Amino acid sequence: MIQIIKAGTLTTIQDAGRSGYQELGVPESGALDSFSFKCSNLLVGNPENTPVLESVLFGPEVKFTEDTFIAITGADIGPMVNGDKVNLWETLKINSGSILSFSGPTGNGIRSYLSVSGGVRTEETELVMGSYSTYLPGGFGGHEGRALQDGDFVHVGKGDANFSGGLSLKSPPHFADLETIRIIEGPQRDKFIESAIQTLTSNSYEVTPNSDRMGCRLNGPILEHVDTPDVISDGNAFGVIQVPGDGKPIILLADRGTTGGYAKIATVITADRSKLAQLVPGAKINFEVVNQGRAVDLLRDQEKLLASLSNDLSVPLKFRVEGVVVDAVGDDGRPLSATNFEKIGYSMTVSDGTMDHQVELEISE
Repeated sequence: MIQIIKAGTLTTIQDAGRSGYQELGVPESGALDSFSFKCSNLLVGNPENTPVLESVLFGPEVKFTEDTFIAITGADIGPMVNGDKVNLWETLKINSGSILSFSGPTGNGIRSYLSVSGGVRTEETELVMGSYSTYLPGGFGGHEGRALQDGDFVHVGKGDANFSGGLSLKSPPHFADLETIRIIEGPQRDKFIESAIQTLTSNSYEVTPNSDRMGCRLNGPILEHVDTPDVISDGNAFGVIQVPGDGKPIILLADRGTTGGYAKIATVITADRSKLAQLVPGAKINFEVVNQGRAVDLLRDQEKLLASLSNDLSVPLKFRVEGVVVDAVGDDGRPLSATNFEKIGYSMTVSDGTMDHQVELEISE
């Protein structure tokens, strides 16, 4: 268990979000910076989708009541354990009674992620539509649908007993005051005058203070519509750039409305969504158009970084044989890892990091 001594700014419980409910008007929510979120979990031996604490600018002060592993990723907001500075993007061993605090933002990003081995819960944490994520406008998910407050207690799940720490991300991202955000044109490019996309990509846009988890609002040269800014309401994707009647673009984020009736000139590529989460008010954005192939390549590069962490984990692989779950071990008696495998029918090649093993069994959860 951890005690929230000081809650920080908008510290909420978030996971990967709730999918499959947008047709009912329920936003995805979830961690805004999905890359930092996933890294934080892998660094403590958790599955990628384990709930974490997301904070904005000023992190919480928390006391740990048991030994555990933690990791802090995303924005650098000056993490300290018992008053001593600690590193981001690596596994940290925490002793019972230790206090984690933050000195404040350093200018490198705005959102920080705190993961704990086993994941964070509260007694009031409920799985709502498949997710623990907090959706503040709707007042559900997380801890009673609200941000954490001073004096709250957060329960910690059971971590992997075989996890020994020692992980770090070799090339962590740096969040700049001037970011290049890559986009794909559309889906309603034809609703704008011909020069609108050139206006968008040849000028810098500034993030305004009224940006939030719903959308990143920008100031800059206006984007002119052919006639009306309105379209028949359709689905809103994460990262889509809608332009209302005033011509000022809004990039929609995790807590966005599920549908919208303003024309959308472009969409931020998946690999650059995490950059959006870390933009501080006053930061500048330059937009660059790329094609779909380039967008896919950039996403694959990002996934390789995550895989480099995942491949360092030793997750015991188990198989189900006629209803009985058994451990899978290599020829040397060591447990096999489930971090890298390829299933072909009922045949599977499993790597333990040094050699491949061919098995003919069906993997279980």
